[in-house]
Amino acid sequence: MTEYDTACWVLTICGLGAAYSAFRDLRAGREYAAGGLLSWEVVGAGRSRSLRRVMAWPVYRWVLAAQLVAGGCGVAVFALSAPAAAALAWVLAGCCAVTLYRSGHGLDGADQMSALSTVVAAGVLTVGGDVGRLLLIFLAGQLILSYLIAGVAKLASPVWRDGSCLPQILSTETFGSPGLAAVLRARPALATLMGWFVIGFEVLFVLACVLPGAPLWAFLAAGLLLHLGIAITMGLINFLFAFTAAYPALIYTVTTYLA
Repeated sequence: MTEYDTACWVLTICGLGAAYSAFRDLRAGREYAAGGLLSWEVVGAGRSRSLRRVMAWPVYRWVLAAQLVAGGCGVAVFALSAPAAAALAWVLAGCCAVTLYRSGHGLDGADQMSALSTVVAAGVLTVGGDVGRLLLIFLAGQLILSYLIAGVAKLASPVWRDGSCLPQILSTETFGSPGLAAVLRARPALATLMGWFVIGFEVLFVLACVLPGAPLWAFLAAGLLLHLGIAITMGLINFLFAFTAAYPALIYTVTTYLA
C-alpha cells in the first residue's frame, strides 16, 4: 500500500466520523444557538470577540454543513484526482480546526485524534514523498502513544484493576447502558476480565510494531471490536472512527519499515 492509498483510507474513515459528528451537532442546533448551553456566549467567554461572527450559530452551522458534505464525500476519495482529494482533505481539516477551537474544553481525545488524522491525510495528499511518509509514521506513533497512555492510566487505577470501573461508567446517564451495567455488577469476575482486556490491549498495543501478517491483523481486529463495543454500549461513536482512521497509517508503517 502506497502512502497515497494510505492517506485516502485515513481520509475515508475520518470523513465518516466527521460527517456523523456534524450531523449530530446540526440536530442539536438549539444548544448552539443564542442562549443555548453550547452557544458562543457560553463557550467563547473570555476569548476573541473578533471571531464571534464565525463561531456564532448562524455561521457555525454552515461550517458543520461543510463538514458533513466533505466527510460524506470522503468515501469517494479514491475516485478523485490528487488535487481534488487534497482539497477535500483540507476543507475537512479546516472544519475540524474550527470545531476544536470553538469547543475545545468540551471535546475529548477522539476529536483531537480525528483532527490530527485529517491534517496528516491532507499533508500526504498534498506533498507526498518523504514528507508524506514521515507524516504517516508520525500518525502511527501518535496512535500507539495514545493507547499506551490510556492503558497505563487505567493500570494505575484501583477501580480498573478490581473490575468495578466498568459497571460504574455504564451506570452513568451520559455513557450508560443499564442492562450491561446490571450484568457486570452481578458478575464481578466478568467485569474484571473485561477491564483487564481493555488495559492489556492498550498497554500491549505497542507490540503491533513488531507483529507480522496475521497476528497484526488479529490485533487490529481486536481494536476494531473494542471500539465497536464502546460505540454500541456507551454511544462513543466518534472514538470508533477517530482511532481506526489511524490504523492504515500503522499498517503502512509496519509493513513498509518494520516487517
